[in-house]
Amino acid sequence: MAPRLICAYLACIALPVQALDLREAWHLLQYQGPTYLAAVHEKEAGEENRALGQAGLLPQINASAYDHHVNGTQEEPNALGRTVENDLHYESKGGTVQLRQALFNKQKMAEYRQGKQQADYSVAVFDAKTQDAAVRLAGRYFDVLLAHKTIELAKAKLKAFEQQVASAQRRFDLGDGTITDVDEATARRDLALAELIEAQDSLLVARRLLQEYLGEVPEQLATLREGFPTPPLEPGSLPDWIIKAQSDNPVLQARRYSVNAAEEEVNKAKAGHWPTLDFVLGYTSGESESVSTLNQRNRYGSVGVEMNIPLFSGGYVSARARQTVASRDQAEEELNAAREEIISGTTREFRGVQSGEARVRALEKAVSSSEKSLDSSKKGFLAGSSTNVDILNAEELVFTARRNLFEAKLKYLLSKLRLASAIGALGDDDIDQANAYLGPELLF
Repeated sequence: MAPRLICAYLACIALPVQALDLREAWHLLQYQGPTYLAAVHEKEAGEENRALGQAGLLPQINASAYDHHVNGTQEEPNALGRTVENDLHYESKGGTVQLRQALFNKQKMAEYRQGKQQADYSVAVFDAKTQDAAVRLAGRYFDVLLAHKTIELAKAKLKAFEQQVASAQRRFDLGDGTITDVDEATARRDLALAELIEAQDSLLVARRLLQEYLGEVPEQLATLREGFPTPPLEPGSLPDWIIKAQSDNPVLQARRYSVNAAEEEVNKAKAGHWPTLDFVLGYTSGESESVSTLNQRNRYGSVGVEMNIPLFSGGYVSARARQTVASRDQAEEELNAAREEIISGTTREFRGVQSGEARVRALEKAVSSSEKSLDSSKKGFLAGSSTNVDILNAEELVFTARRNLFEAKLKYLLSKLRLASAIGALGDDDIDQANAYLGPELLF
């Protein structure tokens, strides 16, 4: 494990074990998250393509040995012209060492270049998966916070509706209210109870999904602070973000490496028509290698070059070349499709941040207005200008506005992380910026 990750995790566990914020969750994911660690191993495996591609251009040394027991017969004419049969029983032993170095081999050169492209592809894929893991972690973390907030608000609404049921029942018993008021308040209370049960289920699922990603789930998480600043984006122009995304997005970089690797695959296939030239150095030692060398020990070395000229392989080389050209064209179109998708995603998240800021401010006003509306409804009820239904509706508006505001804040933070990911710039600093919005801990 990299020292940086170990230090990060040690810094994490120095705090209370069950208290995590987003930054600590990110460090924990890098330390033990199975999805992240799988991506690490995938990158390590992919980087070996560089050495694999280079291997074909380096000397190849092979050794072989044999120890045979030969048992048979030999027929040969004697001095009188008659065939004489001799029994053959002898040991044949020997060994060979050979060094082969490619001097001219277009296929091996293409494999070398392809190995570099495949290694770079693996690094780009890892960068993309790392940033995707950070976004997914934040999404699952925020889902837990939203589910917990929904429960908190649902309990408050249920309590308020229970009070309305009790109040309506008292007024009905005293002859000041109607059975309709009681039934309406009871129905709202029952619906609030159902919403609370659903919210509790959502929290259970959200915590399990977070545990799936982290390998464990804490008993405490840091939730949103009261203050929620929304500084303007830098740069503030969408075209600037799109240009940056097209240049640095790791998914697009991986697609480009994939196209380059496919191009080298075409070169490999076409190299099947080209001759190869190897330098060969060998040494052989043998004893009784054949019938003609019985009881002889031979030792000899050889040095020279070998040329192999392919003439005809049944059309395999041409068919393989056509196949790789089609695969390369496919990779190019997939690059074009990925580029369009990245542009759409960057546009969506850019607008998500900008509209998210406006939505947060609008919902802050909505919360204030709904609270004032609830207070006015209660006062109007005492004055006889409002009904019990007006109070119930106002309570519902307060609950909806508060939940929508909390959700809008989380969506704003998530859009900022996704926007940074779209341009390939999501890192620890972006996690820290999102984490700065978190403060007080909530206990499950």
